[in-house]
Amino acid sequence: MNTRALILLLLPLLASSARAESFKAWAARGAREEREKDDKTAFQSYSNALSSWKDSDGKPGKAKVLCARAALRDRGGDEAGALEDYSACVALDKKNAKGLVRRGELRLKSGKLSPAIDDFYKAIALDIRYAVAYADRGRAYELQGDRAFAAEDYRRACGLGAKAACAKAKELAPTRAAQGKKKKGAPAAKAEAAPKVKRRHAETQSYHPRFADCLSSVRACVDAGNAFGACAGRAPACEQKAVKGCCPGACLESFQKALNNGTSEAAAYRDIFVSDATCAAPPKSDDDD
Repeated sequence: MNTRALILLLLPLLASSARAESFKAWAARGAREEREKDDKTAFQSYSNALSSWKDSDGKPGKAKVLCARAALRDRGGDEAGALEDYSACVALDKKNAKGLVRRGELRLKSGKLSPAIDDFYKAIALDIRYAVAYADRGRAYELQGDRAFAAEDYRRACGLGAKAACAKAKELAPTRAAQGKKKKGAPAAKAEAAPKVKRRHAETQSYHPRFADCLSSVRACVDAGNAFGACAGRAPACEQKAVKGCCPGACLESFQKALNNGTSEAAAYRDIFVSDATCAAPPKSDDDD
């Protein structure tokens, strides 16, 4: 038998042997090769693992290999392939915060800001102490032009140990220059305000809460450089103290509940302190039926 005929005879056997390798064996081999910095061979092993995967191997293992191959693709410059693998990975493992952040970073890099922010939100919902996710979301907000939300996320990332975010938080924090300008014009304002002082007690007794006043007060607090949570916390509940700047108790409770569920202060503020907030609707009376 000549050499060519022998090779043709052996090729199907070699291919069959490769297919016979189990998913777990290929996955383990790929992980070892990746540790040895042999990315090209590791990529092939991961691909062989995915080709060998069966339902009995379980979805978590497949998701892990998909994310591992995605990282190799990303390092190799194949961003489209990496995005595809990360998407497949998090579809199988919806609690993979790291996979969501990695996909978000690729989306952010390609200018897809809203989908990227969505990925960072999901990652933070899974791990409220994920500093990188806060920093990445801050960067996305900054690119989107939402400086206040970006500053809040950078501040949170800084507090969780992401040192690079500290400078950004300071850079984007609202300045108090506007406050200084207002103080310079204070004499004229005082002259106009003086007559109102005598009526303050009467106004407090007769003031009818307006949500617009709540929004104006909280936003002024934020614009002065204070954190969203601190500004919401300072607002009294109108049901307990009907003064100008008070906020509906339902809105204050919704804000706190959102924070307790892992939502960032910026996100909770954006969702709740808006003109059409449902929590600001007046309570339904018996006459409405």
